Amino acid sequence: MSDRELVYRMRTCAAALVDEQLSRLDRDGLQRLQRDAADILLEASNVLDVPEPFGEPMALIDTPPAKPNQPTTGAMWGGLPPADPRPCPICGSIDARTVRRDRRKLILTCPVCSYHWEYKP
Repeated sequence: MSDRELVYRMRTCAAALVDEQLSRLDRDGLQRLQRDAADILLEASNVLDVPEPFGEPMALIDTPPAKPNQPTTGAMWGGLPPADPRPCPICGSIDARTVRRDRRKLILTCPVCSYHWEYKP
């Protein structure tokens, strides 16, 4: 029996079990329905119990060789300057600075003394 035919039989049996007129069936009709439902469930479990074949193994993908001395800063994502912790010219702090753009220049602001200076790589 094909899988499709088994599906149709299961749906027909399920529809008969939930039918409102099930109480009108005589004892023989109800027993036949129960036997058919049990046969279908057994057959479906046998179909589902057969494991699928594994198929062919996938081909291994060669990993590209690592590039030596590849920059690990933001330079590889759009030409950002390297993140060197240069101290503030006034207080010498290397805490995270706020950066704003002034036309084509980057202006850094020290969080400790609020001094502004232009970033020059």
